[in-house]
Amino acid sequence: MEQLLKDFGGAALEIAPGLRGGDSRTLEDHAREMLEFITEDLLTPQTNRESAIKALGKGRSPVSNAASNHGSGRHSQGLSMVQMIQELRALRARIMQAWGDSQKGLSTDDIDELLRFNEAIDQLIVNSVASYTTLKEQDAHLFEAMLRVSPDPSAIFDPSGKLLFLNAPMADLAKTTARDAAGKTPRELNLGFASKLQDAITVTVRTGQLQRREFRYPSLSGQELYFDCQLVPVFDDWGKIKAVAKTSRDITERKQAERQIWHSANYDSLTGIPNRRLFLDRLEQSVLEATRQDREFALIFIDLDLFKQANDKLGHSAGDRLLEQVAERISTGVRAMDTVARLGGDEFTLIFKDINRGDAKEAAEELLANLERPFKLDTQQVHLSGSVGVAMFPDDGKDVEELMHNADQAMYAAKERGGHQVQLHQSEVEQSHFFTEL
Repeated sequence: MEQLLKDFGGAALEIAPGLRGGDSRTLEDHAREMLEFITEDLLTPQTNRESAIKALGKGRSPVSNAASNHGSGRHSQGLSMVQMIQELRALRARIMQAWGDSQKGLSTDDIDELLRFNEAIDQLIVNSVASYTTLKEQDAHLFEAMLRVSPDPSAIFDPSGKLLFLNAPMADLAKTTARDAAGKTPRELNLGFASKLQDAITVTVRTGQLQRREFRYPSLSGQELYFDCQLVPVFDDWGKIKAVAKTSRDITERKQAERQIWHSANYDSLTGIPNRRLFLDRLEQSVLEATRQDREFALIFIDLDLFKQANDKLGHSAGDRLLEQVAERISTGVRAMDTVARLGGDEFTLIFKDINRGDAKEAAEELLANLERPFKLDTQQVHLSGSVGVAMFPDDGKDVEELMHNADQAMYAAKERGGHQVQLHQSEVEQSHFFTEL
């Protein structure tokens, strides 16, 4: 017994190398239990009728209990059915070899015992497989039931991407039924994220690894839905992928909250245009892009003239509405690739991409003329103007800090000259001459 167990333990670990420590001891305990039940079976007298029934794989013997324990145990340890059958065959081979070595010749009784032994091993294999299969089927049913009752869209695909199963939320998302969807691919169901889902299934099958993806689904109502999906490979007993299970979690509310937080952090709450934070990011990107493409762009700073007087006279509420109108008027006619931002108070800025100095001055003058048209607040007309400073990349600054400083200095020069005008950035020599005249 002990030598057989030792030999069997070594063979079992060759069959299932992942079993170590407690698992390997469990292997030996299972083998001991099987050998004890086989011994008991061999020592139990049986009639010819009982022998014939057992030869057909029917009937019941003490081996059945051992087989049930063995099959369920191997399932819980993660062995495949093939590995379980291989170890039972290895046990048979080692016993047969030991038996042959100990017996110099075989009598009729020896042959009868060998026949009964093989019948016991065969029954052990059959019952172990039955027990193992029952648990596998139970697992499959439980898994399918879990997906079926899940409130989130879930599905199972074959390795080519064809649907094997989908639950009600997934069917609703695809605007179909489980029966009509069977055997179809995501593309054939016209899912909004079909290509990305098909790609994720392909990668899961190719790598054998879990994939986690986020998918955006534009619904027919116009609302965008977002899902956090996990795609898990399902292996058969031979280690091949037979299916891919997809579970999803609706993260639309989280995405909406993230967008709201991002918008609040990057856009002015009063006017709805970019704030200083987003402006600085856009300016940094403009510098990098213009440097890479060897192009110019203009940075324009605007400080409103007469706004303080209007705000003091009309009140802060009217002043806020006036700033909203100013932002809307500055944004009029600005290209999608340009940026209008509010830096704070009554200071605004623009980034005009791909423009030369002459065109930038002309655009700034048109902007100033637009600001000098009367604004209407209720029944009152309000007159404003602006002090506008222009700095050009790269002539007036090759980085964000230098460019902003020079645009601000140009705006300050316009303010010093009485406002209501556009001032391009001047060199230090030009600025020194200007202040000497003053």
